[in-house]
Parts: sequence; structure tokens; C-alpha cells
Amino acid sequence: MSLFVILAILLALLAALAVAWPLLRPRPSLPSAPIATMVTVLVVLAGSALVYSRLGSPASARELPNADDTHSISALARHVESQPEDQAGWMALGAAYGSVGQFPLAIRAYQRANRLNDGGDANALLGIGEAMVLSGDASLGEKAPEYIERALQINPRSPKALFYGAVIAYHQERLPIARERFEALLALSPPQNVRVAVLKEIDDIDARLHPKIDESTAIHLRVTLAAELASKVPPNALLFVFVPSPNGGPPLAVKRNAATLPQEVALSAADSMMAGRAIQAGQKVSVVARISASGSPLPAKGDLYGQIDYVVGKSGERALQIDKLNP
Repeated sequence: MSLFVILAILLALLAALAVAWPLLRPRPSLPSAPIATMVTVLVVLAGSALVYSRLGSPASARELPNADDTHSISALARHVESQPEDQAGWMALGAAYGSVGQFPLAIRAYQRANRLNDGGDANALLGIGEAMVLSGDASLGEKAPEYIERALQINPRSPKALFYGAVIAYHQERLPIARERFEALLALSPPQNVRVAVLKEIDDIDARLHPKIDESTAIHLRVTLAAELASKVPPNALLFVFVPSPNGGPPLAVKRNAATLPQEVALSAADSMMAGRAIQAGQKVSVVARISASGSPLPAKGDLYGQIDYVVGKSGERALQIDKLNP
């Protein structure tokens, strides 16, 4: 697929992103949605576009039936049955199946194309990842990032892989990696409207990585993990650091990060969840750090946590050790 075609697809995806981004952004008050749900709205516009792209050499592409032909899928299936070593044919068949919602069959076709290239075809891996996301099968959807990441390793200059990879990294709270991938996308000189949209996402990441803190309402922490609990941190866990409300209800302030420890965390009134319910200068509060496997800040079996008392804006940096296991 040409760079122009890919960037045109990305433009459509970024238009969808403007609507879908609120769903992508972490919300401390809600459980983390699965990555399959997050990426679906971004890839759905691109599914049928692959059908029309040149997946092999120009000559081989001309020999294949057009994907918009009424009988294209059956024709493509007959074609690869008679020429099972035709990788471009399998790619076209995968795209055709995807365009009509036959995602399990699309996955099989892309997998066949990938095997014909010794497991190293970036486009086929991307096709597998997209089809897994769009299948609606949660167990498949959760595997999609693996294929997208592999595609990006093989072709680190693929705009499509960079875009998906950046979105996935953002969702997984790997903000520096998400920023790096958006920057790499910019280096490929996309159209100006794509560039503007990507720059906005980079600015948002920068704001999250380096937030401005109101020191009068600041809580500065160094969050650590007790050595005896290190083996109990589940893969892809999230860290919630929050100030519980003494009157119940949503926390007065909260941050959600990847559970990589130790790490520095700063809370302030700007991290409140509701207007009029924020921490105040000089207020005596409790601060909780919780490692969650479920993606929810609510207590659950197996969560790890720690807690300290703090005087808002006055206690300076304090150590908060996660040293307890929720039975």
C-alpha cells in the first residue's frame, strides 16, 4: 500500500479519533475498557481499504479479482486454492473477508499470508491484529496488540502500525512510547490536517507527563513496593494513587499510571474528579496507592495497596510503600 493511501486512511481514522478519544482516555472512576473496545472504532474505517490496495506486485494485483466484484470472495478463494503459494492472493482474501465481517476467516487468510513470508510480513500481522479487534471476541481482541507490536518491529516506518501502536501504548499508560510513535509518524511528513491532529495528541501526552502542580494543594509521593510482594504484581497492572473522601463517594484526587515501581507521583486539586470536591491547602488526608489487576480503583481480591497520612501542601515528598495484600 502506498504512503499516500495509508495517510489517507489515517486521516479518516483521526476524524474518528476526535469522536472516540473520550472513550480512549482513562477515567479513574470507571473500570478500564479492554483494548479491543478502544481500538475498534479506530480500525473499522480502514478494514475495507486494504481490499483496494496493491498487496503484491502491480502485475500480480492485476491478475486478482477486484474486491468490489459481487463474486470477489468466492473468486479469490478459488484463486488461492489453485495457487496456494500466492501471498498477495491470501492478503486480498483476508481483506475481502474483513470487509464483509467474516473476521475469523480473515484471520486465517492473513495467517496463511504471513506463513508464506516466514512469519515476518508486517502487513499480514497488521491484518491479523485488525481482524482480531473487529471480531468482537474479547479473547482475540486482547491478543491484537501483540500482532500490531510485531508489525511495528518489522516495519518501524509503517504509518498505520505507528498510529495503532501509539494508541495502544497510550491506553497501556506507556506515555513516553506513545509520544515517540506519534513523533515518528510526524517524521513521515503526513498531510497538514493529520499533522495538526497528531500534534494535539503529543501536547496532551506532554501535559500528562509534566503536569503543572499547584504547590499549595500538592501531595508529593515516592511510591514503592515491598520486596516480598514483587512477585504478586500481575501483568499489565495499573497503579491508582488517590485521596479517599472522608464522607464517602468519589476520591478527592486521583492519578492512574502503569504499575512500574518505584515512581514519583504528584497529586493536587487539579486531580479532582468532581467540581467542588477537591483537596484543600492544609487539609489532613489519607493517601492510598493501589495496584489493580482489574483496571478498577475499587478494592478487589488480590490487589496490593499501601496508605499514609498527609497534610496537603505542607508535608513535602513522602514515601508511600505498597505493603499489603487484599485477601
